[in-house]
Amino acid sequence: MRGCFLVATAALLLAGCESAAEKKAAQTGEIDATDASTEEVSKLIKAAQPKAAMSPGKWTLGLQVVSSDLSAIPAATRGAQEKAINALERKSTACRTKDELKPVDLSQLEKVAGTCTYPRYQSKGGKLDAVIACKKEGAPDTVLHASGTMGANGFDVTLDQKTGAPGQPGYLALTLKATGKRVGSCPT
Repeated sequence: MRGCFLVATAALLLAGCESAAEKKAAQTGEIDATDASTEEVSKLIKAAQPKAAMSPGKWTLGLQVVSSDLSAIPAATRGAQEKAINALERKSTACRTKDELKPVDLSQLEKVAGTCTYPRYQSKGGKLDAVIACKKEGAPDTVLHASGTMGANGFDVTLDQKTGAPGQPGYLALTLKATGKRVGSCPT
């Protein structure tokens, strides 16, 4: 009996560990975080997901390279980098399930860019404004800025990435535009 009481008490204590920001995100679907870790922002996104989810159905999705500055990359490898960046561009229309429309797993970003912090992550009123700063040992720092609109039936987000400093080895500036629009239902 005492063991059951301890387990129940521990479960209640763990349930009470949800932060005020997570509770607000769950209630409103909105996120407002500053100087947060990937883990903290991931928890907020997960909490907000039921209220901020995109609607399953037929979607037209696009990714466009708006601009890129590869001037600091040696000419011998610049062509391959340009080709890889241009290969990011795509446009498709297809049926998307709830699972396919889930938010990006931020831990995947850290696998590529190193340890990341979020000086600002705001997703409210249908608008996204996020700054992500990443550091990886032996590589220049990267700062990503994501801004635009997001809703149940569409999104239009600009992603601006700067790695390193202009004129320094490893510098890269890249701007992408991600768009999506729900255009109908799918056959069941």
